[in-house]
Amino acid sequence: MNYPSRPFPPVQPPFDEYDEVDETVPPRRMFLAEPGWRIGVKSGSEREFCYMRAPGQDFYHRLLDGEVFLHRDDERLCLACATRRGLIAHEPKRLREAIIPLPVDTEAIPLELGWRDADRF
Repeated sequence: MNYPSRPFPPVQPPFDEYDEVDETVPPRRMFLAEPGWRIGVKSGSEREFCYMRAPGQDFYHRLLDGEVFLHRDDERLCLACATRRGLIAHEPKRLREAIIPLPVDTEAIPLELGWRDADRF
């Protein structure tokens, strides 16, 4: 048998197949949107299945050797299904809005407490 020197095919076709005007899309960062999930890589010949069906399919698809997936307890999801389920985001969670600082000039702030005859006490 003839085995390739690399376990996976190249992500991009060789340069001569590219149009010189065509630019490659930079890789996107991924973020887990829900806590409790772990990242795994399928290795070996043991049959493992994604726990979610792909659109238009009425069966659970297999995780392939070398495939990156998410798992929690006994549940395993391929990255495509995890993205469809909303577990993977391509933007980080934003921090809450900044609290507006108070103006330095406190004399300019009208302060009406509604005290009546405060000198009586």
